[in-house]
Amino acid sequence: MPIFDQGYQHWSGQLASPAWRWLAIARQGVRVGLANRWIRSLLLFAWLPVIPLATMLCTWGLIERNSDLITTIGPLLGFLDPAILAGPRPYRVEIWTLSYSYFLAAQLRFAMIVILLVGPNLISQDLRYNALPLYFSRPLRRFDYFLGKLGVIVAFLALVIIVPSLAAYVLGLLFSLDITIVRDTFRILLASLAYGLVIAISAGLLILALSSLSRNSRYIALLWLGIWFVTSSVSTVLGIIDQEQQRHAARGEGINPRNAPFLNSQLEASKTDWRPLISYTTNLSRIGQELLGTDAAWQKMSKLQPAQTRSRFLLRFGGWQFPWYWSAFVLLGLLGISACILNLSVKSLDRLK
Repeated sequence: MPIFDQGYQHWSGQLASPAWRWLAIARQGVRVGLANRWIRSLLLFAWLPVIPLATMLCTWGLIERNSDLITTIGPLLGFLDPAILAGPRPYRVEIWTLSYSYFLAAQLRFAMIVILLVGPNLISQDLRYNALPLYFSRPLRRFDYFLGKLGVIVAFLALVIIVPSLAAYVLGLLFSLDITIVRDTFRILLASLAYGLVIAISAGLLILALSSLSRNSRYIALLWLGIWFVTSSVSTVLGIIDQEQQRHAARGEGINPRNAPFLNSQLEASKTDWRPLISYTTNLSRIGQELLGTDAAWQKMSKLQPAQTRSRFLLRFGGWQFPWYWSAFVLLGLLGISACILNLSVKSLDRLK
């Protein structure tokens, strides 16, 4: 029988900093996610909205420079007010803001789908295969475990929101050839990046909390669809019912719902409307509006309209008017609930059974 020396053998490798322990979990989660063909395909489709964004920003650069190409594509710019085309420089910030607003609204939907494909398995699979003792038998804290799992969500959402925003911004700068555009629009880029982080942290913690509730990832996916679709549908239906009741009451008083006084009253009522708060994605969108300054941009654009149609214009394009901090309170509440669920569902090694 051979006899092996079981004495101590010195390890000559390089120890990583304890602060980066979570990175191994995040790296492995991203690697597994990218191995999924459906996720790779979705990431490619998620880059499609950046094409109209980059096109608009580049076209605006040509408009400001009064390029000869504008005469060629002039018929395609009919959606812009003639006053804007005649003096584009004062509307630079508003055009960039609204362009990014439409882009981020589209990316929010892709973000929800990415989370649907990536998120349900992150903790539920570890619970299903009893992998938590393996994780926590290493010098790994629960905080490192949660941070690593959240890092997977952040990485994928960065590919959907943050990286396309940066790419479109660079292209817009290249076509402008005006150094002052950096001063005017850099805040919009920072707001887009901050909005991406808000979505990643809020939705990431929420899907992790849901993933820790069951060993079956299909149930988690259904719960996520419920939070996404059901809350949005209920909010939309309640809003439509409220609008119809207002129109019916106005007709009963002999007021034409299309007249400016009624539209003004609707605009004021929308500033205290609580129904959109039921929708999770609406709350995220409202935070994005505030970060980008979309409300101020639409207010300035509405001044190009006749006075009697400004209320209709804002109701149609202005988006949600209720205070942004209402949505902030809702998202912070969900954040706290998610943290509590994770704390109760995923226990340290000495409390695992």
